[in-house]
Amino acid sequence: MKKLFALLLLANAALFGYVYLDRMNGAAQAAADRYQPVNASLIKVLSAQQVARLGPAKVAQLTLACAEWGAFNDVERARAMKLLEPLALGKTLTSRRTEATASHWVYIAPKSSKPSAERALAELRKLNVSDVALVSEAGPWNNAISLGVYRSKEAADARLAELKARGVKTATYREREQTVALTALVVREPTQATLAQLEELKAQIPGSSVSTGACPEAKP
Repeated sequence: MKKLFALLLLANAALFGYVYLDRMNGAAQAAADRYQPVNASLIKVLSAQQVARLGPAKVAQLTLACAEWGAFNDVERARAMKLLEPLALGKTLTSRRTEATASHWVYIAPKSSKPSAERALAELRKLNVSDVALVSEAGPWNNAISLGVYRSKEAADARLAELKARGVKTATYREREQTVALTALVVREPTQATLAQLEELKAQIPGSSVSTGACPEAKP
C-alpha cells in the first residue's frame, strides 16, 4: 500500500512538473514571438517630398522623426538660417556638425609671398567677401587663397558666379579633394507644411538637400 501511494505521489509530481514546464515554454515562445525583429525588407525610408505628400493624418502616424537640411559650409549655413527665420521654428531647430570629403574648390592662385597673399585677403574683405582662408602648407598651393570647398560642382559654380559679381576677377575653380567641416540644420518633428517649405527653400542654396529620418542625439 505504501509503495502504491509513493508511486502515485511520484506520478503526480512528474505530471505537475511536465505541465509547469510546458506552460513556461509556451510563455517564453509567446514572448519571443512578440519581440521578433521587424522584417527589414518591409522598411521604407521616405524622402521629404514623399512625407509631405502623405497628408496630415498619415504624417501624424509616423514615428518621431527629424528633417535635415544641408550640409552647409559657414557661409551657406548663415544664408540657410536667414531663409528659415519666417518659419519661426524656435527650439525645434538645431544643428549637427559633420565632416565630408569635397572635391570642388574655388580659390585664387598662390601668391609669390605671404605678405602678398595677406594684401589680397585685405582686398577681399573690402569687397565684403567672407569664407576665405589663406592656404599655409608645404607644396604648390602654399599662399593660395581658398574661397570655399564644395561637394557639388553646382554649388562651386554658384560661389564662383557670386564672386565674379562682387568683382573678384582672379577667382577660379579646380577639382581638389579635401576634408571639410559642415553643418546640417535639423528640424525636430516637422509638420507637413514645414517639409514643403524646406523643399522649396533648398533650391536657393545649390547642392543642398532635404532628408527625413530618425532624430540625431541631442548635443550639449
